[in-house]
Amino acid sequence: MEIRFDFDDEHGRVSVDVAPNVDPVAIGKSEREVGMPVCTATVDFSARGYRSLLGWVQLVREPGTTGPFEIDPFDLFADSTAPFAWYGFNPVLFDAPSRWRSGVVQWQAHTFLTIGPWDVDRRLVVPLVGFAWGYEQDPEDRLRLSPVRLLGPTDWDGHRRYLADRYPTWRFGDGSPLAGQH
Repeated sequence: MEIRFDFDDEHGRVSVDVAPNVDPVAIGKSEREVGMPVCTATVDFSARGYRSLLGWVQLVREPGTTGPFEIDPFDLFADSTAPFAWYGFNPVLFDAPSRWRSGVVQWQAHTFLTIGPWDVDRRLVVPLVGFAWGYEQDPEDRLRLSPVRLLGPTDWDGHRRYLADRYPTWRFGDGSPLAGQH
């Protein structure tokens, strides 16, 4: 899936690929992860320098629950006071979830590419692109990857209170920029 977006007279696109994991060991996972999803999202953004600093915010719903989404930080940064799993100049998102349990599982991620407009507020997080992805596992442990789908302003806005509570030194802008993704 390719998602285009605009922000502050700049243009960008995100290429999202979610595919079954065919060689888990090659990407640092165990052999039992065969068939699990691997998500890679690459960014091309016309802004340069500090204006091109972007961050990926990813929230997940834990397997076997119907509860709220929670932040999904990269394990090395689980204690970070920033909401980003990946951050940098045109950062690549890479995620390869592990099989948590056998039996029926529904796992879903809400993934947002964000920008912090430095000239406005260095602690403001503004969503540019949002998409959902994940997998379902049936009682016989067969996996089916969920189709990637766009997330809109109401999806982001539904996470803002949780994000603000979890990261009180950050501000989370409304989801209106997501309406411009195409």
